[in-house]
Amino acid sequence: MTIINSSLTNPTDASSALSRARLSDNFDTFLSLLTAQLANQDPLNPVDSAQFTQQLVQYSQVEQQIATNDKLASLLSQSAAAGSAAAVSFIGKTAVFTSDVARLSDGAATWNYDITGASGTANISIRDANGREVYSENVVAENGARTFNWDGRDMSGRAMADGPYRIVITAKDANGGDIQAATTVQETITGIDFGTAGVATVMTATGVRAFDSIHAVRN
Repeated sequence: MTIINSSLTNPTDASSALSRARLSDNFDTFLSLLTAQLANQDPLNPVDSAQFTQQLVQYSQVEQQIATNDKLASLLSQSAAAGSAAAVSFIGKTAVFTSDVARLSDGAATWNYDITGASGTANISIRDANGREVYSENVVAENGARTFNWDGRDMSGRAMADGPYRIVITAKDANGGDIQAATTVQETITGIDFGTAGVATVMTATGVRAFDSIHAVRN
């Protein structure tokens, strides 16, 4: 089981702390000026008390807004923690990923594909990590989900090395238009990587996959 996390200072917390410090300093300065002004004002022409009240209200509103931001930041942190716990619970489960890349292991690699609407035949090309075609085969174009199993051998029958391989399906409809194949692969989730930004990605034998590429999760 693999869990990769990154501990970074929360910029929201730092910003809130700085805002509170500045507010406190400004409020202390305001009270000092207010006291000095009250002590030295002209008794025959006193400063309007409504102005003092308005300024006090403004300081109070700013303080309340900072407190609200702190509470929202706390809620977001709790939500992120809950999301992380949910992500970790996927470790060890088999998932179906929306992907055209599968891992060849022990002479077997499997893709599921759907070329509904295609006509005649479709070409299936298997390509290595460098984009080089290692195997090609024509199949009957049929509607609905289909499975393609590759035995890991190239066109000359030579066994290819284990690793990730991409399937490229070329299909046409009855009018000669291109058909976009929908492909999925099935792999076991071996770990979760939260990265430096706290965005979860899924680790499998093929590599790192985006969390939103998960099509289904099975026990």
